[in-house]
Amino acid sequence: MTIKEIRIVNVKGISDRKFPLSIIPNKPSLLVAPNGFGKSSFCCAFSKLNNSRILLDDDSAYQNDISNLPELILEYIDSNDNNHVLAANNTTNGISDHFDWFVINNKIKAKGVGRNYGGRTSVTASIELDPVVLVDTIPCKKDFDYSYSGQKECFGNNAKILPNINVLFSNMRAVNKLSDCYSHLDKLLQVKNSASIESVIFDINSLPSSMSKNSLLDWFKENKKNEFEQIESFFELVKAVSSANLGLSQEQCYFAVFQIRELYKSNKSNFKAACKYNEYLLRKSEYEEILSVFNTSWCSVKPQVKGSKLIVNFPKAHKVSNGQRDIISFVALLHRAKNKLKGESSILIIDEVFDYLDDANLVAAQYYITLLIEEFKRENRRIYPLIFTHLNPLYFKNYAFKDQKVYFLDKREASVSPHFVNLLRKRKEALIESDVSQLLLHYHPEEIDKRDIFRQLSLKETWGEGRVFERYVMEQAKKYVEECDSYDPLAVCCAVRLSIEKSIYIQLSEDFQRSKFIEEHGTRKKLYWALECGVDVPEHYFLLGILYNDGMHWHNNQDNISPVVAKLENQVIKSLVSSILN
Repeated sequence: MTIKEIRIVNVKGISDRKFPLSIIPNKPSLLVAPNGFGKSSFCCAFSKLNNSRILLDDDSAYQNDISNLPELILEYIDSNDNNHVLAANNTTNGISDHFDWFVINNKIKAKGVGRNYGGRTSVTASIELDPVVLVDTIPCKKDFDYSYSGQKECFGNNAKILPNINVLFSNMRAVNKLSDCYSHLDKLLQVKNSASIESVIFDINSLPSSMSKNSLLDWFKENKKNEFEQIESFFELVKAVSSANLGLSQEQCYFAVFQIRELYKSNKSNFKAACKYNEYLLRKSEYEEILSVFNTSWCSVKPQVKGSKLIVNFPKAHKVSNGQRDIISFVALLHRAKNKLKGESSILIIDEVFDYLDDANLVAAQYYITLLIEEFKRENRRIYPLIFTHLNPLYFKNYAFKDQKVYFLDKREASVSPHFVNLLRKRKEALIESDVSQLLLHYHPEEIDKRDIFRQLSLKETWGEGRVFERYVMEQAKKYVEECDSYDPLAVCCAVRLSIEKSIYIQLSEDFQRSKFIEEHGTRKKLYWALECGVDVPEHYFLLGILYNDGMHWHNNQDNISPVVAKLENQVIKSLVSSILN
């Protein structure tokens, strides 16, 4: 299943915008866009979506006007190539039948505390983190009321065949599996299955009471076990009990199911309530375990009961580092997401949380995302992790997922020369690699003359001469600076590099300095060499690496143009480029 497009209408800063995506499941998808583009509005649309509709408050409505009715439209293609268009608005939700969803965003907020001193108010500001709610409503405490002696009395005179399954009801993970089996238990209460079960109990009790427990189990194995393997619901429950590794033989697991069925039959509501409370205890223990990984000797963060909720409260800012606070908050919310996303297909949205983590915590966060994806794969389910960021992963290298996909949301129209794209794609061809890199895409006092080889490689033949190529890129840079309607952004990036390197080269006074400058690979290394030689290299020559590095390398299956155009449209960058070219 591929999520093809998401459309947002009348949410926060978005009036009506389509997001073409083509998101495939069980892979980290990085959605890149600059600040102010609408990433938070996208996330808001999903965070305000409940099972029946989109519920916006004034602050979340477009232009703060709730009369601007919201809409969220999701288009996806299923495994049979059928196209589906799902919509949610202020009255309906057609998405919830197909997808679960969860949004993780930054919980940090500024808080001001005012104090009155002799009629004058002094306000102290602090950064705080809202408590993370792990469980919305803690269920009432319920026990299973399992009695081994009571089960034996109910079974009959050969009740010795029954195992004591108190150990099962004290095993939270085993009980959690039972909570997924209500439909199977209900089927075992149907007339036909009940008759089969009661018949087996009658036959066992008809056997001599002098038979040992093992003899009774052997009789069951030889005479009745195959019959019960044909009852699908019974066999599914046996598998659930067996997988809990309670130390029971396979035959004993059958008689564990006999007792579970009897307990369920006697009081369904109590059984389900006990399962629900057990699930809460399991979730609480998992939260405690995962949060303990991040605790230090001087700062411990634990789940706490507050009213009817289970929450994580964070210490004051001065008692915990920003990095520790951010990663604990993220991991707690990610674990909450895992417990919420129960459907076959789930959308997990992470809103710029990663952009503010340090390197070590960023690795930790990505590790936990990977574990979640692997869990979905094992269960043959689909998760779509949409990770919003304003940092270009190709440049900042902050994301290191093995199998990530990058989507640039801020698509820009640009007059990119197909000849320039072709040149970047083929720059590693053995016949031209050293010449193109050294004589065309970097400044060099010598001229390149490779017209014949350019023609062989289906490149623009005249660009085999350095003067012709340089004239083109400088013309495009002039168009950019003069704010013409169209210009080639890749050519502008190249012009910036050539201009920077040439201006530094001519400031080097010694021949050996110039020779080494030319021989160095990469503009940044060339600039550092110039610094060693005593040249005063302006800081923005380094900063503009986001242009001359991004724009001069082509990555297949990526949008190589939009990130470059977005940077070039920044007025500060345009001013810096203009100062270099003039």
